[in-house]
Amino acid sequence: MKKIYFLAGALIFGLTANAQMTDGFEDYPLGPYFGGHWTNWSMADGPENIIVTDERASEGTQSGFIGNDQIQDAILDTSMKTGGMWTFTMDFFIDFGSSGYFNAQHDLGALGSTGNWAYQSYIGILPTAGNEADPGTFHFVTAGTDYNFSYVEEEWIAFAIEHDLDMNIVRLFMNGTEITFGVDIPFGDDPTFQGKLNGFDFYSAAPINFMWIDNIQFYEGEFNMGVSDMDVTDISVYPTVAKDLVNVSSKSNINNIAVFNTSGQQVLRLNPNSVDAQINVSALPAGVYM
Repeated sequence: MKKIYFLAGALIFGLTANAQMTDGFEDYPLGPYFGGHWTNWSMADGPENIIVTDERASEGTQSGFIGNDQIQDAILDTSMKTGGMWTFTMDFFIDFGSSGYFNAQHDLGALGSTGNWAYQSYIGILPTAGNEADPGTFHFVTAGTDYNFSYVEEEWIAFAIEHDLDMNIVRLFMNGTEITFGVDIPFGDDPTFQGKLNGFDFYSAAPINFMWIDNIQFYEGEFNMGVSDMDVTDISVYPTVAKDLVNVSSKSNINNIAVFNTSGQQVLRLNPNSVDAQINVSALPAGVYM
């Protein structure tokens, strides 16, 4: 009989008590979507909209898609933030040999004209005029510097950016691990907009752009804020040897549950938004998970 072993003491909880926004695309109709916190560069319903699809998803059945028409230019409006610490997290998926792109905007009031980019993320393409293919490399460009690192194609990647708007720096995380370069990464270099964050722009930047996004969160505080403050006596995980379902209960609200294999790869993610949750592990191969 297949057995799945959970290291309950290492179960990773992302508790974001000050969440401003969560979006898993589950409540939207399929097709182009305009409304709520989703707008676009022209700020009018049209071909620039995010596309809601059920082709693939990191969790649930739906995700957001930016294709290769070089027209789509969807904006996630976070509302204006002018100081403090703010964290943005999402899961993204890039097809083999394909690309994705997004940037942070200081002030959405400039949309449709010049915009004001805090940083730009070129995923699988070079940050050049021609946006030539560069498979498996993520280029995070800010203040004239390209901070680049590798990612895995055709796999959901959990990505997070922590914005310290008071210090004008950011920290990057991939699959729960911080990506470091030995120096502080600036949030932007324009003193006119320093300390301002108003949204994120997902653009069809290249003919090879095929990018899916899911499990978006935007909240006040550091990345994984509150994880180390949880007392393990407040969490119950059972059974720790399972075949189908694992139950999780907590004295505090559980916003996120992430399940990792022993190689550090995220294999499941849930957003229960409850004090009780069930993890369906029936599709996982036998092994040890955290």
